[in-house]
Amino acid sequence: MDDDVTKLRSYATLNTFYHETQQEIANLGKQILTRDGIIAELKARLVKHERTCVRVEGEEHCVVGPSQSLVESLCRENLKLSQKLKEAEVDSAQKLESCKREIQNLQQKLREKEQMLEWPEHEKEREIQHLRVSLAARDREQATRDVLCNSLADEAEQLRGQLGATVRVCEELLGKLEKQKKLPGVTEHKTQVNEVTQCSEGARLSGVIEKLQDENQQLKSRVAYVENLNSKWQKYDLSREEYVRGLCQKLKEASGGTSAGTVSLYQQEINRLNGLLKEKMLECDRLSRERDDRVQRNKEHIQMLEQQVLANVEDFKSERADRERAQSKILDLQEEVARLQLQIRAQNSREATPTRRMLPSLKKASRKQAETVEPLLRNSPPDSSARRPNAPLAASAASELQCPRCLTMYDEKHTNEYLNHWEECARL
Repeated sequence: MDDDVTKLRSYATLNTFYHETQQEIANLGKQILTRDGIIAELKARLVKHERTCVRVEGEEHCVVGPSQSLVESLCRENLKLSQKLKEAEVDSAQKLESCKREIQNLQQKLREKEQMLEWPEHEKEREIQHLRVSLAARDREQATRDVLCNSLADEAEQLRGQLGATVRVCEELLGKLEKQKKLPGVTEHKTQVNEVTQCSEGARLSGVIEKLQDENQQLKSRVAYVENLNSKWQKYDLSREEYVRGLCQKLKEASGGTSAGTVSLYQQEINRLNGLLKEKMLECDRLSRERDDRVQRNKEHIQMLEQQVLANVEDFKSERADRERAQSKILDLQEEVARLQLQIRAQNSREATPTRRMLPSLKKASRKQAETVEPLLRNSPPDSSARRPNAPLAASAASELQCPRCLTMYDEKHTNEYLNHWEECARL
């Protein structure tokens, strides 16, 4: 973790150097532009004063022009500045390349460290469990190897004991044979018996010796195989122990680095969540304010609508009352019309020859009655206006009928025509 911090600091330092180099290059470029401007101005001034002839009385003409030494010094200064600029550009390019390479290396290492830090806990536990299982398997193999080596060693000891006993028996038999050869007073019968006995015993001993030699050879081959296997196991054991130690070291480093890295990651996550919480709280406050404003506007709109509804209800009630009054008046007028029609029919039946005359008094009376009836009928609805009758003229023996709208006069003889005209005129 300290190495990472050191590398991050070096990365920040290189980044600072890089920015400072860029600023220095920019400053040098500005200085060069300034000096180029100065040189251009001086050249303009030199061109302006070049070959200016000054005449002095009593002396020769003096031509004013640029000094050769001044021009050479300016050229040398310009050359030095150009060389410095090129050197600065080369140095800055080299520093920039080195900084870029170092930054790339540090970024690569940082990504590797981040990947190690982002390695999930279950993967680490799985690796630890795998190491434990491999360690247990290695212990079992070591125990099996120890048991096998011990059993082979015991068997080799037994075979060595048997071989030693066989060697001792062979040595005893050889000793007996040598003693029998050295004895001079042995009879021929005993010699034959001994020869037969020695031949049979020698054959038996030779068979036993060959068998023991075969077993000894097999044991030697098995011992060599076991020793070879043991050496291989020792090498494998050493390599396995080194691998396990390396993994344990890596796990310790990962656990040590992960603790600090995990704390920093948790802290960053907490800070991020706190920022999100603040943003959400601000958003909730804004939405609550908008909701309150909307509720207030809705309340005002509801109050306005309630007032409109109350006004409409009042208008409807007043209009309904007016309609009811107009309807009652219409019914009264219809009854009056029916009564007058009956009177007219009765009068028609009584009079045989009606005459048509103009009566000014009757006209005035009919006009007054029409004027009193029309305002009452204006408040009635349109559907009832078609059925609205006019008040008839007062019947008399020599009366005439007049339409209240168009003031057309009819005599009593044309009563039916008057009624038809009255209905048509009322519909208009």
